[in-house]
Amino acid sequence: MVTTTAQSIPPASPTKRGRGEIRALTGLRAVAATWVVLFHFRSLLTPYLDHLPLAEPLVDAGWIGVELFFILSGFVIALRYLDEVGGRPTPAVVARFVWNRIARVWPAWAVLTVIMGGWIWTLRSVGWDADVLGPHPDADVLTMVRQLSMTQMWGEDNLLGASYLIPGWSISAEWLAYLAFPLLAVLLRPLRRLHPAMNFLLAHLAITPLVVISYRTGPLDWSQNWLLRIACAFTAGMLLALALRDMRTTPALQTWAARLTWVTPLVVVLVSVWASWRAGGDPGVDFHGVAVLAFPALIAALAVSDRGTARWLARPALVYGGRISYCLYLVHFAVLEMALTVAWQDPATRFHLTPELVLLMPLGILVAFGLSALLHHGVEKPCQRLMVGPPRRFARRVAARDNGLRAAGGSAKPRIIIPGAREAATERLVPSAAVSGRATASR
Repeated sequence: MVTTTAQSIPPASPTKRGRGEIRALTGLRAVAATWVVLFHFRSLLTPYLDHLPLAEPLVDAGWIGVELFFILSGFVIALRYLDEVGGRPTPAVVARFVWNRIARVWPAWAVLTVIMGGWIWTLRSVGWDADVLGPHPDADVLTMVRQLSMTQMWGEDNLLGASYLIPGWSISAEWLAYLAFPLLAVLLRPLRRLHPAMNFLLAHLAITPLVVISYRTGPLDWSQNWLLRIACAFTAGMLLALALRDMRTTPALQTWAARLTWVTPLVVVLVSVWASWRAGGDPGVDFHGVAVLAFPALIAALAVSDRGTARWLARPALVYGGRISYCLYLVHFAVLEMALTVAWQDPATRFHLTPELVLLMPLGILVAFGLSALLHHGVEKPCQRLMVGPPRRFARRVAARDNGLRAAGGSAKPRIIIPGAREAATERLVPSAAVSGRATASR
């Protein structure tokens, strides 16, 4: 519930303390992942979309769901780690941050990478075409090591042919952003002294280069500069976190945020329709990237409000979808590629939409969701606990021993700091005192 008087609201937003979750933003992750899934299944869903005119331009815009993920990532990580890493970037603090990020993204990525690498190697070994949907790198030991290190995009210009799992380019991009975060935190942290409105404006300015490029030249998803995409979006998320971390939550702000939760999605819809009209059926251009300008305002509104679209996104089903969204992003393309690689081995029938394929594609999407849940519960979460839990428990035992020695008047031995000892890989921030029952963010 929203408080009715500004006096009962603390002067500083509690988003910079604790480990809660903004459920609306977790639900937004489910929407973003599903958006990307529909975009990748787009050509096979044409018979269905032809009867849903408004859905067609929205699905065509699905690739910008990746930008939405990048902004959310910068936002949530900055909320959790900006003061800790930017305020005292010691080797131990930086190592702990990096270890937490590895524990968050690497296990599920490693499993899918090994599966897809083995799939490509097997197809080529028996003489089948492994590159039906797009080129893949060599399935050898050195390439596998580079894939597993999440560095396969570094030094590459083309998104196609760099990863065993084609959407894996964004995982490599995020990994670069995580490694750059300590430096970015030191550089951007002084901006916390600016008025929140100024940082809010800077967040939109940071994403503007992507908007301008999309408006002027309309590059396709795979032909855009991946380094610019992650740099602009991740930085925009960090600046947005700076804008909200100390913002005073008032009833007036809540009201305006609730309105923005409706306005910003409407802007995305309108821009998607405009982009489809402007392209005029030309498959060589795509202007949907203009809509990313609405994303910082959307995220800010959802982080502040518990009404409007925020209430809908905070429903349990969507929150659960958000928690498995990373696995869904990885799994769905593997399902799509394996199915179509088998179905389209014959070049004479390649890219033909048969009645069987069209009928089975919605089932393929459901299978992807089911496998994503299995990967989340069977690999992602257990590995996070395994990688982060023991160091954290060890650190607690050391702290308890040190406290005991101090209480007894003794001297404590030097503490050993282990990466990941303090925080779990999925950062969660405390519930807002101004909004009962809600919390800040999950990544």
